[in-house]
Amino acid sequence: MTSDVMRVRANNADVMGRFVEGLSRAPRPPEKIDPADVRVLRDLAYRTDLRMDLYLPQSTPTPTPVIVWLAGGGWRNQRRGCGPRLTRLFAERGYAMADIEYRSSEAAPWPAQLHDVLAALRHLRDIADTHALDRESIGLWGSSAGAHLALLAAFAADTDGSPAAPGVRAVVAGYPPTDLPHLNDDALPGGVLGVDPSDPAWGLLGGRPSDRAATAVEASPARQVHARVPPVLLLHGDADLLIGPAQSRRLHDTLLTAGAESHLLLVHGAHHGFLNTGDWELHPMTATALSSRAPDVERSVLLTPALIERYFDRHLRTDPWHA
Repeated sequence: MTSDVMRVRANNADVMGRFVEGLSRAPRPPEKIDPADVRVLRDLAYRTDLRMDLYLPQSTPTPTPVIVWLAGGGWRNQRRGCGPRLTRLFAERGYAMADIEYRSSEAAPWPAQLHDVLAALRHLRDIADTHALDRESIGLWGSSAGAHLALLAAFAADTDGSPAAPGVRAVVAGYPPTDLPHLNDDALPGGVLGVDPSDPAWGLLGGRPSDRAATAVEASPARQVHARVPPVLLLHGDADLLIGPAQSRRLHDTLLTAGAESHLLLVHGAHHGFLNTGDWELHPMTATALSSRAPDVERSVLLTPALIERYFDRHLRTDPWHA
């Protein structure tokens, strides 16, 4: 092994160690003392051995819009319960929240993960009547690898051009890898570089992205954009050493070129994984916002749960109180 590869691997390990330590130390918002007016259904099965948890608001007009959460974990270590508190965000606010599993890349290579997400969305449509869900008003929300899969599921089309996941009307993607062949190009100075099979993208694709060029393109949301994709809100820390913020900028620019609706928030000083802690709820973060509504204008906004909720309200709500 060359000294350059050893140096990169040592830096990768250091960055990952600091990332995990930062997550463990981040504060969590206090839980409500009174039980939430939310019913939780655990371990609903779809496919052969995959499960989802469904958070159902008790007092809300029906049918209820649905937000599907997809956890990150480098396509390897994702699990239910890793991410925002879905009771609070946003089942208490009248959304049905679904926390879904997908297969680890260690168990099955790409595109198994996308197939699993699409199967989960089909299952939600199948049980919509049973649980008073609005099958035509679905949002996807994910972080890191989960955000990558949320984007691909929203962009996927059948052979006739119709959406492979009908009813998906909005996506929120937190710090997603969007263009796998350019992950190393877009890394910040001192950021993680894929140099060997320990790299999550290698594990997903079954090899170095440059050696699996066709598969890497197929698995890159920025390469799958078309004019009919649903609106996208991208959230990315400008200090992210795991997935460089230029990855979200690539997708945002591609969506603008395609004439699609896109909003990008570059969060000042934020590292990877901020949606997995309560710190972003307790201490709103300042972000530079770019939008397809005013492509040449940059403005400053605060990233808060309310901002994400308003975004979903705009695209998923049909009742007059949230119009």
